[in-house]
Amino acid sequence: MRLLPHNVWFSLCLIGITLSGTAEVRRSVRNPQRLTAPPALRRADGNGPTASAAEAVTQTAASRNRVTRVAFLGPKNGWGFTKRETSYYSPAGKRLGTVPGGTLFRYSDVKASSKNPMLLSRLRRDHAWDEPCLLDCTETATYEGDPETVDPAIVGNLHAFFLLTGRIAAHKATLAEKTHAANPHFLAARQAREAYQASLAQADRLEAEAQTCTGARKVKVLDALRALKYEQVRLQSEVSRTATAFTEWNQTHPATAPAEDPALRKLEREREAVRAKVADLIPPDVS
Repeated sequence: MRLLPHNVWFSLCLIGITLSGTAEVRRSVRNPQRLTAPPALRRADGNGPTASAAEAVTQTAASRNRVTRVAFLGPKNGWGFTKRETSYYSPAGKRLGTVPGGTLFRYSDVKASSKNPMLLSRLRRDHAWDEPCLLDCTETATYEGDPETVDPAIVGNLHAFFLLTGRIAAHKATLAEKTHAANPHFLAARQAREAYQASLAQADRLEAEAQTCTGARKVKVLDALRALKYEQVRLQSEVSRTATAFTEWNQTHPATAPAEDPALRKLEREREAVRAKVADLIPPDVS
């Protein structure tokens, strides 16, 4: 497990780095919810903290340089929607691209991974179910049963809610990017992070290859891995330097509160109108 210096953790959070550390398992608030249950029971089906409590748990874990692992407690099959734009992977683990928030899917199994549990899913696109793929369970809202046996109005309203949720998240990310871009150290910090992350991925590939090759090829791979490790020391130092500069600039140039963004407010009003129709089916971790 690779750790970045603790004293630059806060800075890196601002530019998108996630630190690794001792794993901690917590109960998932993403359990499938029964559409046939009374509203009060549907709300009680999610085992876990409320949205605000979940955020506090995550922040506490991060402050201790830890990763919060999620245990998917739902059944082995069901259906749901992606909550925002998210990556999807082949059953072998290869990243295939992204799908937007509000994408309908069925899942038939839950697979363990090095990160969060993955749902073996088929995406609904162009009025048909795609080939099997994997979705991170933390990026989804899931339900029991089959969407084709549920009232179409319920499915339609859930789709609209999560589609708008995805658009809101994307718009907020765009606004945040514009805010960070005002910092003259933002681009350098982001490039340093990306270079370091690319080196970690390359090291993983070389380590995996070293386990399978022999002879002269193995010597060459180990030499390349050794050289990369030395390079990572420099890259990590650059990450620390640029992150510190990024944070110091922010501290001396506090951001002013921007005026309310009309497009964001419009999306939020539209989502609240839909939420009222299916409020008891929205997982508590979706704000």
